[in-house]
Amino acid sequence: MKRKSFSSLENALRILGLFSVEEPDFSVKEIAGRLSIADSTAHRLLSTLKKEGFIAKDNINNKYRLGISIRALESVLIKDLDLYNASASILFSLAKKANEAASLCILYDNQTFYVNTVDSDRPVYHGLTYAGKSHPILSTSAGKVLISAKSEDEIEEIFSMEASFNKAATLQYDLTELLHVQEKGYAISYNNFFSGITSIAVPVKNESGDIIAAIELIGPEQRIQPSYVHTYVKMVMEAAIELEKSFFKKN
Repeated sequence: MKRKSFSSLENALRILGLFSVEEPDFSVKEIAGRLSIADSTAHRLLSTLKKEGFIAKDNINNKYRLGISIRALESVLIKDLDLYNASASILFSLAKKANEAASLCILYDNQTFYVNTVDSDRPVYHGLTYAGKSHPILSTSAGKVLISAKSEDEIEEIFSMEASFNKAATLQYDLTELLHVQEKGYAISYNNFFSGITSIAVPVKNESGDIIAAIELIGPEQRIQPSYVHTYVKMVMEAAIELEKSFFKKN
């Protein structure tokens, strides 16, 4: 597959997308390696981002981290995100009803991106999901839901980019699984997300029937047992329908 070329703006945005709670800082060489760009290009872009306050440099370890400007933008964006606001009470109700963590996810940069998460009173693993967290698509039920309606070419491209995360999966198997997800209207993942974890996801669709997000319920396999799965599926489906009605009624 021919490597895609990126503009300076796209590469600057790709740099900002590298930072996370797990990886809060990077050196110039690390950023260049992650993005497959020259060290000089990475340094030039970082200098520009630093000048505008989006990146800050630690002069002790010579690594870069997110700056004040991006952190200020983050709080504004989260508060003004309509889908985030519409999902808050619905996720809270779902988490309380199921007594498991409930999340709203979207597809971002070919990963499952968690827009909002409400934990249960008996959380499983700290930091498994939270607003701003990303996971490889195939490791989450939400990811499978989010790409289930895409074309075969689009799915194949996503799979090729995710090969390093899921080398054991074959394209034929996953396409069959995604077809089943589309037919059933939900996805269930056992141990793909994290060892001993079960996740169930249902799509959130717009007025045209396009999948714009997914609601995901996450819990330990000891609690979300196969005999109770359909009870949880029904809960998540009801939450997705409620979000669709609430969100599109206002927009």
